[in-house]
Amino acid sequence: MNFKKEQPTEYYLNDTHVENIFINEMMTGAPGDYVKVYLFALMYAELGLIMRNEDVAKNLSLSIEDVLKAWSYWEEFGVIRKHYEDPENRLRYEVEFLNLKAMVYGGRKAKATDRRRADGLAQGIKDLLADDELRAMCREVESVVGAPLSPEDLQAVASWAADLGAASPVIIFAFRYAAERKNNAPPPGRRTHYVGKIVSSWTEKGLRTVEEVKKYLEENDNRHYRYRRVLKALGMARNATEEERRIMDHWFDGLGFDMDAVLEACKRSSGITSPNINYINSIMKDWAEKGHGGAAEPGPAKRGKKQLADVLGRYEALREKAEREADTRRQELYARLPELKRIDEDIRRLNIDRSKAMLSGAGNARGDAEALRRKISDMQSERAVFLTEHGFRLDCMDIQYACKECKDTGTRDDGTRCSCFAKRLAEVQAKEA
Repeated sequence: MNFKKEQPTEYYLNDTHVENIFINEMMTGAPGDYVKVYLFALMYAELGLIMRNEDVAKNLSLSIEDVLKAWSYWEEFGVIRKHYEDPENRLRYEVEFLNLKAMVYGGRKAKATDRRRADGLAQGIKDLLADDELRAMCREVESVVGAPLSPEDLQAVASWAADLGAASPVIIFAFRYAAERKNNAPPPGRRTHYVGKIVSSWTEKGLRTVEEVKKYLEENDNRHYRYRRVLKALGMARNATEEERRIMDHWFDGLGFDMDAVLEACKRSSGITSPNINYINSIMKDWAEKGHGGAAEPGPAKRGKKQLADVLGRYEALREKAEREADTRRQELYARLPELKRIDEDIRRLNIDRSKAMLSGAGNARGDAEALRRKISDMQSERAVFLTEHGFRLDCMDIQYACKECKDTGTRDDGTRCSCFAKRLAEVQAKEA
C-alpha cells in the first residue's frame, strides 16, 4: 500500500517552520520590523520562491534601507549568512537562513568542527553547573529574568564569577537591578551583555557585597535627583555639567544646605533674565557666610537616616581595617617565606586556566579542566603542609572580620540584619547623646 499526502497548491496554505531558539533567544530582543523581515523572507525561502529585498520592503511597507539593516542585524547574530554575487556590490546578495540548532547544539547538519565545538561547549556548561553554588545562582537569575539562560548566557555568568571575582548575590542583584530599570532596561537579547557591564563596573569600584552596591546606588541616585531637581527649578531640561555637579555637591556636602534651602535660592532667580548655577552659587555662599538658610535641625527621619549612614560607615571602616591587616600579614609572610608566594601565585594561575578551559567549549575541555583541578588540589595540599611545617595556621592570611556572621556588613547572607547591627547603632546613638 502506498501513502500519499495532499499538498496545498496555494502558498498561504502552507506552514513555515520557525525554530524555538529563534523565538526564545533571538526574536525577544530584536526590533519588530527586523522580525517581520526575517519571517516574511523565511516563508519564501521554504517555498523556494525568489524574493528581492525591494519586494520585501514593498510587501511590508518598509524602506529598502530598513530591510538591509535587518539583514545586517541578523547576520551579526549569526542567524543568516550573506552570499555576494559581486564582491564589489555590497547591496546585492543572497540570504541563507542558517540552522540554529546545528549552530548552538551541533546538530547533524552542522560541520564536524562546529559539532565538536558545540559538544564541548555543552559539556563545559554541564561541568560548570556541577558546581552547586553556580547552579543555584543560575536558577535564581532565571527566576529573575523569567526565562532560561542560553549556553552563552551561562558562560558569561560563570566568567563574571571566575574572572571578575563577583559574588553570586551581587550577580543576581545586577540582573534584578537591570530588570527594574523600566524605560532604561535593555531588550532581552542584549540583557546579559548589559548586566555584564554593570557587574564589571561594580567590581572595578570595589563593591563586593549587595549592601555595598545598594549604598553606592542610593548615594549615586540621590545625587542625580538633586542635580535634576535644581536644574528643573531653574527651567533647564538637560543634564548637569561636571562643573555644575561639583558646585551643587558643595552646597549639600560642604555648606550643609538641604534641598528646601537650595530651592528657595532658586526662587530668588525668577526676576533675572538668564538664571544659572553660578548665580545661585553666589546666593548660597552669601547665606553660608551669614549663617542663614542652612539645613534646619534634623528631624527624626533625617536623624535616623544619618545614624544609618554612620553605622554603615563604621562597618566600612572595620572591613577596610581587616583587609589592611590581612594584606600586611600576607606581605610579611611572603617576605619571610618566598616559597609560599610562589605556591599562591601558581594556585591562582591554575584557577584562571581551569575557568578558561571550562568555558572554551573545546573538545578536550573537560579533560583539561579535570587535570587542572587535580593540580590545584595537589598545590593546596602542598600549601597546607608548608604552612603547618613553619608553624602557621591555614587561615593565617585570611581576612579576620570583627563579626564572622556578617563579615562586617551588618547583613547576613539571607538579607536579615545581623545581631551586631544593634550594637553598632547603639554606639552611634550614644555618641550623639
